[in-house]
Amino acid sequence: MNEQEVQHFTTLQWVLVYVASCFSMAFALTPTTFIALLSGYFLAWNAFVPIAISYWCASYLGFKVAKLIDGGRFLNKLSEKPKVRQVLDNLQQDEFKIILLARLSPVLPFAITNVLFSFSGTKLKNFLTAGFIGMLPRTILSIWLGTQAQEIRKLIEHPSQGSGIQFFVFGLILVSMLGLGYFIKKAVSVKL
Repeated sequence: MNEQEVQHFTTLQWVLVYVASCFSMAFALTPTTFIALLSGYFLAWNAFVPIAISYWCASYLGFKVAKLIDGGRFLNKLSEKPKVRQVLDNLQQDEFKIILLARLSPVLPFAITNVLFSFSGTKLKNFLTAGFIGMLPRTILSIWLGTQAQEIRKLIEHPSQGSGIQFFVFGLILVSMLGLGYFIKKAVSVKL
């Protein structure tokens, strides 16, 4: 399929693309950023709502399938050890913030975090809400990058000219890693 054909997709074809992307993102076949970049390139800012819905559906699907496969065995096995159970309980107190920070990070794989949060006993409501909010900055950045395709080529050819974008991505990584480190340290440092 070439670029000209994609530019002439009908609404139904785009709906099918986003339905397929829900499954491909949920099961780690397609990176979320790739879908957002392509969407931004072809649909510009009109891609925001379909991308947001696709991310939410892929999160739900990945979470539910992981829960179905695991059936709570992972959490039950971890809970057998009192110290580990206490750490998990402490992490669950800050569950919403941890999910938000994990989704904010452009380095943590989308599908793997779906599985990990599902296995850890995360509440579905917190997972979907915090995950959606955490994905917004990355989604907006990716769609914007897609709209700036010619600028991306220039950025690749002249990387020193894109320091604003590089700073933003570095900032997302730093905030998410510091935040996750804080909550994990807090959970582990409680007297065991």
